[in-house]
Amino acid sequence: MTRASSKDVARQAGVSIATVSHVINKTRFVSDETRQKVLDAIDALGYRPNAVARSLVTRSTRKIGLVIAEITNPFFTVAARGVEEEAINHQYNIVLCNTDEDPEREGESLKLLAAQQIDGLIIAPTGVRSPDLLALAESGVPIVQIDRSSPDLLAPLVGVNNEEGAYQAIRYLIGLGHRRIACLINFDVISTQRERLRGWERALREANLPVDDALIVRADPRFYGVLPGEAGALSLVGPSGQRQGMRSAYQLLQDLLKSPERPSAIFVASNQLTLGTLYAFRACGIRCPEDISLISFDDHDWAPLFNPPLTVVCQPTYQLGQIAARLLLQMINGEPAEAPPPLSVELVTRASCSAPPVIVS
Repeated sequence: MTRASSKDVARQAGVSIATVSHVINKTRFVSDETRQKVLDAIDALGYRPNAVARSLVTRSTRKIGLVIAEITNPFFTVAARGVEEEAINHQYNIVLCNTDEDPEREGESLKLLAAQQIDGLIIAPTGVRSPDLLALAESGVPIVQIDRSSPDLLAPLVGVNNEEGAYQAIRYLIGLGHRRIACLINFDVISTQRERLRGWERALREANLPVDDALIVRADPRFYGVLPGEAGALSLVGPSGQRQGMRSAYQLLQDLLKSPERPSAIFVASNQLTLGTLYAFRACGIRCPEDISLISFDDHDWAPLFNPPLTVVCQPTYQLGQIAARLLLQMINGEPAEAPPPLSVELVTRASCSAPPVIVS
């Protein structure tokens, strides 16, 4: 079957080939009646414009780059879904790249996207200053940051109020009677982690509780270690940042949990560290919440299924992706675009927190 051409569409609609081009590429005003005739002809003939030729006319590839930090992290999976569905609704395609929190891999991804001549970029940066990202911005490509920010990059950020979310979580634990509350974060080059750490500190200071650096555990999502039952199997597990974050949390919490001055509660500032924390609880014989209470930042389908169901700080993940995509499309179209204020989060209380255990001397 011969593929329909723009000439066939023009003949079917009773218009010129130039009018068909203007309708497809939106390069000139066409009356609603004529535009509908062209669209009906396109539909009837099954015409598909040549993407390369179209990009030469419109100087647009209809591609948006999406660079995320960890594809197996449910947060980024859901956010990417929000970006994709908004983009599809506006006839844009997504070119997805995953950095595994690796600045070098981030740079390679940005070079790839530049070669693809993307119309715009949404990125969750690694947090390390990126010459490739700055170069892309200087070339005029519209950029929106999602979840976290990159040093020196003047691009709008779509994120949540991380400090306030952590603050509310710690205030809740203090209200239950906890006085020794640990904070487990990913390495604090990531802006969200620094903000959540500030919320932990602010809540403690307001309650006149000591801010003890010994209670801050800084995990590394790039860490390679062993989880229970994984000995000798690292080569089979693969270099997933999600799994690495779990291992890092598991390894680093061991000493703290075995300490005679262990915390009565732990605030985990990243969902990818929560599973590592639960592994550590099991390895050390810790009961939750009888021995130690636990709050995690971010909610997912699996959080209510744990025993006990997890208390979490819930953020509107899907909406973050939607808003980032809408903002980027406005920038691509030359429309006034302004980043929204940080979105609100919600403390969802379940069964993983209770009053601290009574110490009998």
